[in-house]
Amino acid sequence: MKRLLLFFFFLALLQTHKALGQDSLRSVSLVVSPALFVPVSVAVQPGLQVKFNRRWAVLVEGAFPTFYPTNTEYEKIEYWRGSLEVKFCQGKKGSAKYISLHNSYLFRELTDKEGGRYYTRTQTFAYNNTVISSPVWATAVKVGMELNLGRRAYFDAFAGAGLRQVFTSYKSENAAVTSVEPNKQTIFSFDDAWQYNYTLRRLHVTAGLRFGFRL
Repeated sequence: MKRLLLFFFFLALLQTHKALGQDSLRSVSLVVSPALFVPVSVAVQPGLQVKFNRRWAVLVEGAFPTFYPTNTEYEKIEYWRGSLEVKFCQGKKGSAKYISLHNSYLFRELTDKEGGRYYTRTQTFAYNNTVISSPVWATAVKVGMELNLGRRAYFDAFAGAGLRQVFTSYKSENAAVTSVEPNKQTIFSFDDAWQYNYTLRRLHVTAGLRFGFRL
């Protein structure tokens, strides 16, 4: 259902190409890039970029795993991600540097039937089986460059940093308090955020390469 809604959303955005095509400074591009989910799974991330003039562009993307790993401790893993990026460009023949504000939402749900532990701010709990809901909202400032490969094709290389918030909640049966002390968390912690049954803020770092094609 989510994929069908995203497909129709992209179709609606494509209709803007008819109006934008009347202005040479405006364009619509299809973009695609690889993406990773954690626990590790490879995803394809298609998107649509609308460039309104020489300076401003908006990019909408959606990512879905191409496969789910079988060698994890979780019996079931579900992901999808959507993002919106606003770019401020500095046009130049052959390339275009830009700075952007990128916001994304990651849906993530894990099912663990083998038992384990999770942490609150003050206590550690052991469970027999659980469903972990751990969506993530991330905001980053990015710098990048669109390098033209011709009149229509281009590469988009980028890197950036910001913050992400991880909203984790556990639905467990027969969870019991243990004597283990929970770890202290900061924005610079790098262990699995979904082990902590409360909202965390973490450093968010992003980098990648997209391939774009102007319609």
